Amino acid sequence: MRTGIGICSFLVLALVISLGCEQKVKDVKRVRVSGKVTLDGKELPTGTIVFDPQNGEAPAVMNILDGRYEGLAAVGKNRVRIAAIRKMSMKEKMGFDGPGYDSEVEENALPPRYGDKSEIVREVTAEGPNEFNFDTKSK
Repeated sequence: MRTGIGICSFLVLALVISLGCEQKVKDVKRVRVSGKVTLDGKELPTGTIVFDPQNGEAPAVMNILDGRYEGLAAVGKNRVRIAAIRKMSMKEKMGFDGPGYDSEVEENALPPRYGDKSEIVREVTAEGPNEFNFDTKSK
């Protein structure tokens, strides 16, 4: 008798837990975006571009190669951030020499207005076309 009550209790508890833990995953609509990125009038050789819907959904991160990018981004308004990482010596970055200044560091070749401080917003539509070109400046 105890075994029957134990099994019933377990099944009821399992049912309650499964119903209580059920979370509906929001179906995020993503569509193709593409475009061109230039730096001072020339194709950006390599970099990354991020389309961030800023609503809790994961941002779309795409590689830039020879000035072109393509990928899937969330439908709606997206904040756009662009980065072009370059390697340089500490001596080159700091402008003077010293011990350890021959080690390499990385920095974004683009100003912060295209990166963390970007205010660039693009509306991605389900109908498309979603081709966004960006002409960036190093200064």
